[in-house]
Amino acid sequence: MREYPEKKLMLFAACFFFALPAFLPAQTAAELDAVLETPVLSYAQAARFVLASLDGPAGDKGADAAFEEAAAKGWLPRKAAAAGPVRLGELSLLMARAFNIRGGFMYALLPGPRYAFRAMVGRSFIQGAADPGMTVSGERFLHILGRVLDAAEGNKGNKGDN
Repeated sequence: MREYPEKKLMLFAACFFFALPAFLPAQTAAELDAVLETPVLSYAQAARFVLASLDGPAGDKGADAAFEEAAAKGWLPRKAAAAGPVRLGELSLLMARAFNIRGGFMYALLPGPRYAFRAMVGRSFIQGAADPGMTVSGERFLHILGRVLDAAEGNKGNKGDN
């Protein structure tokens, strides 16, 4: 009887591929459901998902630890409270700083929530009726984060093509 090492290797690779997600710490379905059902997102929730998106499994921190890290990096307003409601302008600033999203001339001069918001709208990360002072629902947050991550992945793939 003849052995087929290629088949064994393929079987091992398939098992590894399908078993790997079980060992990676990430957002659980319960956490995602909780954020989706949140009518007003908090700074801690936003920071937790943004940092986990940046760092992958290594960035899997609790919401309070993620808030503290984002605040220490200067990604959040000074007056932000972990349980406080995040607004679109402040969320834009968090994401612009975390994902190195370049803004326009005014954002370069005065990097703040207003001009970060304008940069995010200009790149179509924020769509629909929007104002920098609006609170953000969990569902809208995940839509915005998804668009930012799609753009970040697209930029990674284009770096070698220059």
